[in-house]
Amino acid sequence: MTTVTPEVDSASPPAPAVVHTPAPVISRTWLRKIWTGGQTMETCPSFCTDSHWSDDIGALDDLQHGVEFEGPELAVFGAEDGTAKWPVMAGRINVDPYNEDSKRRVPHVNLNVFKDEVMECLSPDELAAVIATVRAHCDGLEKVHAQLVQARAEYH
Repeated sequence: MTTVTPEVDSASPPAPAVVHTPAPVISRTWLRKIWTGGQTMETCPSFCTDSHWSDDIGALDDLQHGVEFEGPELAVFGAEDGTAKWPVMAGRINVDPYNEDSKRRVPHVNLNVFKDEVMECLSPDELAAVIATVRAHCDGLEKVHAQLVQARAEYH
């Protein structure tokens, strides 16, 4: 092994050492007290980004793990609100480990199609079907776009 010593200019004082403190590791495992009695040791799945700041006590089936994903924002006109940007196709990968519904006890997607219109508990196959439908619709919109360009060209 070779050790390299940097040259030091004796005319200037040495620079102070920079100490890098590692970021604190946030525990993703915690003891959770259940309102009806008892307690469980909870551990987040690897995809979970939830803070769980208030999940140290509660009903067993209230616990969720997940991660949000964004959707594009489109300017939408509403009669009462005027034009506002609304996210579409945003959502969350979610798991409700203690839910009575077996579809919720495995990771699934809750997809906010528009505003408060949600498609819940999409399995990978169901999400793939939504993707295929939206992709086909986008292909159709490309044709509408071409028609619009042609219509504008003819209009002037």
